[in-house]
Amino acid sequence: MNKRFRIISLIMSVIISAGLCGCNVSVKLPQEDKGAVPGSEDVTLTGGEYPFYLGSTDNESTIRLYFTDEGRDIPYIDADTAGELIERMFHESNRDGGFDLTVSTDGNVATLTRENSSSMKIDTENDVISFEDYDSFFTPSWSDTVIDTLEHYGTINCLQINEDRSYSCKGSGVEIDLEKYGIDLIGKDGKCYIPLQTVSDIALSLPCYVSLIYNKEAVYAVEFSLEDNKEFISKSYSVGKGKRSRALADFSYGELCMIMDCFYGLKESQEIEEFDRFFLKTGLKDRLLSEDPEESAEALAKFLHVYLDDLHSFYLNNSYLAGKDFKAYKDFGSSYYSYVTTRERFIKARKEQYPDVVPGYEEIDNTAYVTFDEFYALKEGTDYYKEPPTAEAKDTVGLLLYAFGQITREDSPVENVVLDLSLNGGGDQTTTCFVLSMILGGSSMTIKDTLTGAYVHECFKADANLDGVFDEKDSLAGYNLYCLGSPLSFSCGNMAVSELKDSHIVTILGQTSGGGTCIVLPFTLADGTLLRVSSCRRLSHIKNGAVYDLDLGIEPDIYIGKPSEFYDREALTSYINGGGI
Repeated sequence: MNKRFRIISLIMSVIISAGLCGCNVSVKLPQEDKGAVPGSEDVTLTGGEYPFYLGSTDNESTIRLYFTDEGRDIPYIDADTAGELIERMFHESNRDGGFDLTVSTDGNVATLTRENSSSMKIDTENDVISFEDYDSFFTPSWSDTVIDTLEHYGTINCLQINEDRSYSCKGSGVEIDLEKYGIDLIGKDGKCYIPLQTVSDIALSLPCYVSLIYNKEAVYAVEFSLEDNKEFISKSYSVGKGKRSRALADFSYGELCMIMDCFYGLKESQEIEEFDRFFLKTGLKDRLLSEDPEESAEALAKFLHVYLDDLHSFYLNNSYLAGKDFKAYKDFGSSYYSYVTTRERFIKARKEQYPDVVPGYEEIDNTAYVTFDEFYALKEGTDYYKEPPTAEAKDTVGLLLYAFGQITREDSPVENVVLDLSLNGGGDQTTTCFVLSMILGGSSMTIKDTLTGAYVHECFKADANLDGVFDEKDSLAGYNLYCLGSPLSFSCGNMAVSELKDSHIVTILGQTSGGGTCIVLPFTLADGTLLRVSSCRRLSHIKNGAVYDLDLGIEPDIYIGKPSEFYDREALTSYINGGGI
């Protein structure tokens, strides 16, 4: 989804370019080459200042790293630096100036405490990181709910949160036993030290969509978005190709098991209890532990693309040791192939009706068609109150505002409105909330955290006519409303179809939508490999007070079998008006 995400570069040239029990799984890593076990005063730490780049090599600062291994493969940072790093990412990446951390140390335990009193504890004696309330520790400072449903930048000026109708329920505490994954915390001279990679995976990836890459020369903080920052990431390949040390291979494997056990949101439906055991059963474990970065990359790609096969989980970039030109993935699972072949059929059918480009807004007789294939975010700095959108608007908010103005204009012939999401692969959550609010006169989004059990139901209202007032005039609910959904309506596209159907005022046309219930989440391994998975944040809907996921897709009210019938709008308009398709 994603939180800002679409299906990116799925199949080579033909594809578009926890319950805490899961966190306490024992991962048996090779022990013979680990040497002295860190976590005591006897450990020797060496360190130094390294360049730190956030999003661009133009945004340079420094970070102090510490090492216990001679190869300097696995950097540590002290708890104070961890607090500063987390706070900085919230300020600069999330634009959350109200997020504030203080760090205190008592013996072998460092405590990071937020301005909202939520805390993160780093216990170096027991190699445990714990949270009384994981969700509250990472929720934006401006949020009244324990989980934020919007993008990291928050809301936009024409979308308002309805606090009176929004609510959330806190989850259970989280205790991540790092020792069972072969990950050591260090207590020395009154300070607590934590691996940089562990900070990245536990404290930055989910709340900030920032992943850290360390390549022995510098640290690169990659801000994940729809646009791959390939040029910036390529800087990490400067050290050249090489083998992974035994320590680095072991650590990367343990970290992979930890993030999948804790943060993968489809474990239950895929019947995976623990990923170390899963890797062993599938024959992937030895390859994932290989010192050859190409062999481990191929195994990781096969795991993500063939075994998980959930369309959100994907291998993104190679380790700096494998080099940027190595092709790690060779095959894909049936879900990927089905998605791609289905997409090709739908694109072909649409091009037969619209050889150049399908218009974002189109009127046929008394029916308005609004079409967009992704929930594109409103560009920063855009203010449609000052300069109303035109038909050329590139973002989805601008398109919908323009469409609303056309549909509701004086002497408009429009009686029916069709929202075409048949090729919509997801995108920006804030934008999704705006679109649904404009159509329905108000919208909601429900997210369940599979790691903690917490959930949120947040409600919104759009100012669709841009009069500065959020009222009953900001809705298309008085029209005959339809939505075209298909197996390609994925992630936020799938969630939108669900919300529209649940409203009981929108008729869903087409085929069962594509699912994709989990918000996508980026991670890096300690060797610099970048991947994304279906996260523990699960898009859901509430039925009779219970929270259900959306991964099986949404059945249409009226089935349309042939892709060509989705885009023959003369016939579809006739059908809507009672003439038959």
